[in-house]
Amino acid sequence: MAENSDKATDFPIGELREITLLIPGEHFFCETLPLPSDLGTEDFWDFAQQALDLDSFSPYPSDQLAWGFHACENARKVIVFATPFVKMRQMGWQNLEFFRWVLPSFVSLLAKEFERPSIAFLLHDETLTAASFEGGESVPEALYSLPVDSGNQDEIEAVRGKLLGMFDLAHFERIEEILTTGEVNRTSDGVFRFHNDWLDANQPELDQTVSIPDEGLWQYDLRPLEFKDAERKRRKQAGLKWKSLLGSFMGMAALFLLFVGLKIAEVKLDDLKTLEQAKDFRKPQVLASMALLRTLEENKLGGINPIDSLKRIMVHRIIDSKGDPSLYLTFAEFKSRYELELKGKARNIPSINAFFDELIKAEVVENPKKRPDMKTLTDGWVSFDVSLQMKDLKDDGATTPDQSSANENPPPEEG
Repeated sequence: MAENSDKATDFPIGELREITLLIPGEHFFCETLPLPSDLGTEDFWDFAQQALDLDSFSPYPSDQLAWGFHACENARKVIVFATPFVKMRQMGWQNLEFFRWVLPSFVSLLAKEFERPSIAFLLHDETLTAASFEGGESVPEALYSLPVDSGNQDEIEAVRGKLLGMFDLAHFERIEEILTTGEVNRTSDGVFRFHNDWLDANQPELDQTVSIPDEGLWQYDLRPLEFKDAERKRRKQAGLKWKSLLGSFMGMAALFLLFVGLKIAEVKLDDLKTLEQAKDFRKPQVLASMALLRTLEENKLGGINPIDSLKRIMVHRIIDSKGDPSLYLTFAEFKSRYELELKGKARNIPSINAFFDELIKAEVVENPKKRPDMKTLTDGWVSFDVSLQMKDLKDDGATTPDQSSANENPPPEEG
């Protein structure tokens, strides 16, 4: 973003810490140097700082310079740029420690890479910068800046022509149109986006935004090394503190949600207990209602209980040694209080005869006047159909058929 340098120190400190201050490129000495082949990336800082003391670079001592650099490991080149602190103070740029970043206005050009030899232009406030790049490299071979009236198109073209005269135009295949600097903002993941626009709005490639991670901006920052080291530590500690606070807040939120969940579970448990108590309270009434329904059913059938009556009958069927019954009922109908018709099937005729003989012997039914009608089926079983007269269950304390059958072993099946 372009700041008003005369009023920069009038901002509240909290607001200054969010501002990226761009210093116009016309105030800088710039020189591109080759990197020694055996120099590692960890030594780029020292190499750039030593370049400040070269007689060809600047007439000022290195401790009086605000400087930065950009290096390319693949191209083995570095561009070093610097401006005197005294000049910055004369221009009104003071209290630099309060800003988020203090960078040269041409920093976004250093984050670009061109496919073929090119010359790029960048207009920032009243300064026009031109930089020449070899194909596939981000360190410019040369970089120059001149003052210009940004509101005068003719003057811009004239200054552009002067800058082009400083380069070997026969070598550079592509000459870019002029870009203008825009806002600088920070994303949530710590990346700074430099929004550039074409001076000519008719350019087809509209998006010329350049992104640089915050850690990568320290080499461009113009403030003293001692300040940058201390500020990096401060920001790192602040970031860790923020993460710690965020973690604490998330932990508190998780505990709160757990507490709410436990309370909800407690309420639901109380509801379940209340429901069970209500069920227990209603159980005697439900049992009484079931007894009433059974009595009504018995009255409907003339006072006989069909379920209990069938139980009295079926406990007398013969069970073989494997536990399989030798006889099944397929139909039962109470035609009156005592008259009952049964249909079923058995393994053989002796099983049917033994079953009804046992019913007569146990005084469950009267001795029928007519023996069961029997018919041999295709599967080898025998079907039967018989009408019986039930006897009343004795109430003299005698053991019921159900109880006796539970304690006695069934006689083996005949046949």
